[in-house]
Amino acid sequence: MRLLALSEEITSVESRDLKACGIQLIPYGKQTQWAGQKVDGVLLTKEASQAAWEEALPVLSATPGLLLLYGPSIPYGWAQRLVDNSDGDEAWEVVRMALVADGEKALIGGSADGFWVRTLCRSLAKSQRVSLVCKAKEVDEAVRQLPLYLAWKERFFVELGEVCDQEEISLQTVARAMGMDRRVGQDWLYPERLDHRRVMQWIEREGRLVAEKANVHRIALWGPAALWREMDKSWLQGKEVCLVAQEDEPIPNDIFPEWTTNRTWEKGLEDADLLVIGKADGIIRGLPLHELVLCMKQAIVLDACACFPLQEARSLLHSYRAIGEKTNVWE
Repeated sequence: MRLLALSEEITSVESRDLKACGIQLIPYGKQTQWAGQKVDGVLLTKEASQAAWEEALPVLSATPGLLLLYGPSIPYGWAQRLVDNSDGDEAWEVVRMALVADGEKALIGGSADGFWVRTLCRSLAKSQRVSLVCKAKEVDEAVRQLPLYLAWKERFFVELGEVCDQEEISLQTVARAMGMDRRVGQDWLYPERLDHRRVMQWIEREGRLVAEKANVHRIALWGPAALWREMDKSWLQGKEVCLVAQEDEPIPNDIFPEWTTNRTWEKGLEDADLLVIGKADGIIRGLPLHELVLCMKQAIVLDACACFPLQEARSLLHSYRAIGEKTNVWE
């Protein structure tokens, strides 16, 4: 399936996810030469892209095809309004689509008898993805409510961690036990949250404590620069702070002028006394702990993402603090 897409809007992640679903994107925009290639329809990811779609209509095939509204940035109810304003049988088939469960499942909003709905479902099935066909506004509602629920679940997890700290028991064990009930599940943290304040408050509180109890001079912060804006950074005063940034992450010079930035974890952790993990990625989750210990001056880790197995952290690290876990702590 080939869809015309606005090259200025489509991110590399969106392009990758759609390609995995059997959808090939053909760029269309001011900086690209489309040259009238044959396509099956048009992809829209934002309401603002409708103007460009209307601009492309005269050069598209005379036979209406698929108008796919994809992703979390589609305004609520927009797909249904396009359907309501369509011109009957000669209209483009409007389909609302969103991926969930890390892209392993798809929500398809449209007519169950629609040609392109059925085509999308077959394409998803070929890539081993389960699809649910429903109304377009039902997809919109699911997309709107899912992050709210996941953020609430994470808040519950953090609050449960406070209880586990007080009772001197393991949050990971309690959470794993609760997750044995299929209605609960095992995934608790929500890295895509929009509000990081609760996690940042936990990091600040625990960071102040370790700074008081241990001889900490150099601190490495693991996570995107935007994350640390929401944290009270007064506890970092007088410390040498290094931000471990991803290679493709832009770091404005005026945000943290007193901090250093390293694009590789080896340089970022070199001679660090304390590692603070605010948001985990594949690198830190796959990093062998013994390599981390060799890089750091003191193997003290403050982990808001539960990256490491507790038994291994207990045996290899000098001190390890995760939410609801006091392992070799500094108290």
